[in-house]
Amino acid sequence: MIDSYTKYDHLFNHVLPNAMGDIKIFSNEDDYLIEQNYDAVTGKELIVWKRLFEKLVEPLNRYSSMQYLDGLSTLGLTANEWPNFSELSPRIRDASGWEMTPVAGFLDEILFFELNSQRKFPVTDIIRQSERLEEKYTGHSIANTDEYTPEPDIFHDIRGHAPFLMNKAFGDFLADVGKVGHEILMDERSLGAELVAHNLKRLQNFAWWSYEFGIMKKQAESDDRRSCSNDMEHEIYGSGILSGYDEVMNVVACSQGESDFSQLLPFDIQQVVMTRFDFSEIQDRYFVIDSMERLYADFYDNQELFFFEG
Repeated sequence: MIDSYTKYDHLFNHVLPNAMGDIKIFSNEDDYLIEQNYDAVTGKELIVWKRLFEKLVEPLNRYSSMQYLDGLSTLGLTANEWPNFSELSPRIRDASGWEMTPVAGFLDEILFFELNSQRKFPVTDIIRQSERLEEKYTGHSIANTDEYTPEPDIFHDIRGHAPFLMNKAFGDFLADVGKVGHEILMDERSLGAELVAHNLKRLQNFAWWSYEFGIMKKQAESDDRRSCSNDMEHEIYGSGILSGYDEVMNVVACSQGESDFSQLLPFDIQQVVMTRFDFSEIQDRYFVIDSMERLYADFYDNQELFFFEG
């Protein structure tokens, strides 16, 4: 794990402990690839999926981004049907060249970025609040609520991320983020392990504050996709927000001036790459982009930020 390298951590701001606890983290040395056993899904698991899905229908229709709404519509996700990777993956491949790669759980940064560079998106088949998740961590205490588990689950992967993979421009961007991660890891500039880890953390920060927990200014054309108009000045594109009801409503309350729990900050990529984060709490800040096109441009125009040489 890159967190074991800390020589340059003093350069970051907002340094917080990431509460991973006893979560199993898979690397290239593990048997991390799995086959989805669709027939093994229980009625209880489907009830959890339906409950989480339905609770977010109205908020996501009102507050998610155009790219998300378009992808959700064409992907065909529903509350009553457990996601079948073998059916969803070909639709995604046709739309953006990506495919779903079923995995056993949380992947380390190295494996995650390597897969992304190949247009392979890791997806898990276990859902929060399920017996299978409890069994996986028998003897260990982990957070396991409707709102949060530190291990990515099928609801986060599919309800949060998969709709964006139906967008070709987003798919190209995400693959290029993965390629930068792979280039950092290959260390062709011979920077050494400490700087490789530091630069990977910079990229991890960028990913966190953009496609995981990013928001953008409200786009005029997005309301054309909604059955109810957006009544705040922002819309949400971060998948970590979109897969959690409490996080969505926190953004809404802060945007509408009803809460000051979280800061809404302009997206400055130099600040973003130097800002760490916490896995386990509602975020105390969000960075606001002007548009998806502006996000893409900021990433491509500032590649040097991910190759700090000390």
